[in-house]
Amino acid sequence: MRVRQAFEDQARFCDQLGSPFTALLCRVLADGLDGSSDVERYILEWPGDPSPFADSVALRVAGALHCLVRAGRAGALAPLYPPHPMPNAPALLEAVRRLLAEESLFVRDFLGFAPQTNEVGRSAALIAGWLEIAARTGLPLSLFEIGASAGLNLIADRYAYRFGDVPWAPEKESHGGPGQSCSGLTLSCGWKGRSPALHAALRVRSRRGCDRHPLHLADAAQRERLMAYVWADQRERLERLDAAIRAMRADPVSVETSDAADWIEAVLSPHTEPGVARVVFHSVVWSYLDPRTQERIAEHLERIGGASSADRPLAWLRLELAGKDEPAALRLTMWPGGRQERLARAHPHGTWIRWQDE
Repeated sequence: MRVRQAFEDQARFCDQLGSPFTALLCRVLADGLDGSSDVERYILEWPGDPSPFADSVALRVAGALHCLVRAGRAGALAPLYPPHPMPNAPALLEAVRRLLAEESLFVRDFLGFAPQTNEVGRSAALIAGWLEIAARTGLPLSLFEIGASAGLNLIADRYAYRFGDVPWAPEKESHGGPGQSCSGLTLSCGWKGRSPALHAALRVRSRRGCDRHPLHLADAAQRERLMAYVWADQRERLERLDAAIRAMRADPVSVETSDAADWIEAVLSPHTEPGVARVVFHSVVWSYLDPRTQERIAEHLERIGGASSADRPLAWLRLELAGKDEPAALRLTMWPGGRQERLARAHPHGTWIRWQDE
């Protein structure tokens, strides 16, 4: 019942986030899996927490199926997938169960990895946060991202944006060095509230990221895994992800393999050069970390923040889900001082941002 409920919960989230096809897929699997094949039993007897805020079993299964469709290995399921018309539930269930049985080895292997969308739309909220930090400090930024996946949000300053009717495009020098140019990707979002600090000088001095299982975009199979986690009926998300992948491959940034707490403790010390604002950030990562890891990160940032100064500030920027059925919240803590504030509420995929001052 835990697994069936996890599929139902994910279906509800897909409804809310504009993916009717993935919602239907999750519902037919919630009702229709019966354990008659090895892979179905593996899914139904999932040993961990299958829920959307833990192991996300439904997204793992959806990703495996989408990957097979994209690879031309889905047989009778392919004509039932977007961009084809929405299928009826019995036909979809029959095709899915047949494919699960036929591709059981592939599916079992795919399910062993946690979903990683590296959702590029979240860069709209993150770049607004970076601009706010740059405006407040007047300093270049050193970026540190935990749960960075393939690193596509680490290069948020290479994309152009439209915040409502207000455009923002990066300056060449903000990309971290000569020859690093804008990706050609423009991210648009609805915007309410005070405008972002568009006139701040956003200069990125350095950027580093970590992930327990980073995706390496030079590997075609890992690129396909990343694309497969995007919901099949959301063409705009797929297109912008493809554009961001091309931008990263043209000018790569390495993501280090590490536990988040171990990495933060290793890369952030009280001793740093003056004249740079260090920014630790993450997006839709925190709920996937165990409580002890969360505690270690927060405690270390408090220690480093306590040793900061006006010419060596530290910022902790996080875009995380605010709670069940709630939008994401963009929060900022800055040292010296350690003041915490909510900068904005946002759609989890960056469709809209509502800026607010507390």
